[in-house]
Amino acid sequence: MKYPSVTFIIPTLNAEKNLEKCLASIAKQDYPRDRFEVFVVDGESTDRTREIAKKYNFRVIDNPKVDPESGKALGIKESMGEIIALLDSDNEIINRDWLKKMTFPIADNPNLFGVESEYFPKKGESIFNTYCMVIHIADPFSRMLAARLVKVRKKEYEEFTIPEGQSYPLGANGFLWNKKIINKIGLKSMFEESNFSFFVMQKGFRTFARVPGYGIYHYHISSFWGFVAKRLKIGGKFLNRKKEKKRTWLEGVSPFKFVYSVFFCLTFVGPFFESVWNLIKTRQSAWLLHPLMSFVSVLTYVYVYLKRYFRA
Repeated sequence: MKYPSVTFIIPTLNAEKNLEKCLASIAKQDYPRDRFEVFVVDGESTDRTREIAKKYNFRVIDNPKVDPESGKALGIKESMGEIIALLDSDNEIINRDWLKKMTFPIADNPNLFGVESEYFPKKGESIFNTYCMVIHIADPFSRMLAARLVKVRKKEYEEFTIPEGQSYPLGANGFLWNKKIINKIGLKSMFEESNFSFFVMQKGFRTFARVPGYGIYHYHISSFWGFVAKRLKIGGKFLNRKKEKKRTWLEGVSPFKFVYSVFFCLTFVGPFFESVWNLIKTRQSAWLLHPLMSFVSVLTYVYVYLKRYFRA
């Protein structure tokens, strides 16, 4: 097998809490060392972030704009890899042969725009983090808005196609991007992965892959209030983008589906039956949180919107 060249990009800002686990999981990959490079794109951290990166002899790139979206764009511009592996500092790769398995689908089918990691709960972690992992899209409201994917099983991986006229948020947390597709779409000063994936879909690249059993631990949240804080942050970012007249992945969501998803999440009924079905199927007790978290997700976004509206 000819191993594709890969560039890992990890945007950081005071990320010492989980960065060691993230970088160690890259360093242990069973993949030719001359076929991948690692960039820690740092937004002026004041903790041990840079020290940890240098311990692994990975390249540190300064990100004067601080935000992770600018950091990702900087890393992509500097990259030499045929494949861009986007990891966040709170991601930990599980399998030693992860990179071998994850690069294979793009080598096998160059028309794929990327390969998405699966997300696995870790023993002993918060039930709230486990919940975010088992629902895959960590926000239950966004999960409702996302397209229902069409799956085709291949011998060593699965292909997923996003139906025409719909969209699906993805692109970070262990996602491998086909750099040829990024170059065709055009890179700007910020790489907002979920929104960029919408532009990719509009250009006709609607198929990505997953490799069953291969993915990451994502240390996403540790409490209920951590979940709320994430939603508040995402809601604020979304309104800022709308104010700046920037396009978002929600353009691929029909008004009917948006309204339906709001009512679905707020009524508790739909999420309750969904949680029972998935509890039986997966034996993951975290699914019992689904009705509450669906309700809180929408309520938090309503709060963000009303606060911005009345402040204006």
